[in-house]
Amino acid sequence: MEVDDMYNKPMLSLEQAQNAMRHVRLQLTARRKSTTDHPPRAHMAVVDDAGNLLAYARMDRCLRPTFAIRKAYTSAVRSMDTAAFAEQLSSSGRSLESFGDPQVIAIPGGVAVISDGAVVGAIGVGGLPSGLDDEAIARAGVAALGI
Repeated sequence: MEVDDMYNKPMLSLEQAQNAMRHVRLQLTARRKSTTDHPPRAHMAVVDDAGNLLAYARMDRCLRPTFAIRKAYTSAVRSMDTAAFAEQLSSSGRSLESFGDPQVIAIPGGVAVISDGAVVGAIGVGGLPSGLDDEAIARAGVAALGI
């Protein structure tokens, strides 16, 4: 974890983002080898605490690579995993439109990266058979950060 002296806050480095992406890709490849699934058609994104894209990758034949970025963005700006955000929306009777942000999404697969109690970024994965599968792979990426 790097500390930006100008703001004196922890931040994800590019090296950390790329390491997390590498680990997510390895998890996706291992998932394919352990099941009878087709090659994973997933994509993954790492964002900073403001939802700005740090790293992105798309597996071969992933035709609609949009949700991973939005999942990571939502986790970062809402300071929570997208599964928890979806539950919060459901229990409060609110809709996505009430946030006025077209990037916000309420689908599992976005996981916040927390360091010393503060959100420093998020990882989003999209394209697997369910959002819960996406979330499990994103959590593995967060674990690889060692934060």
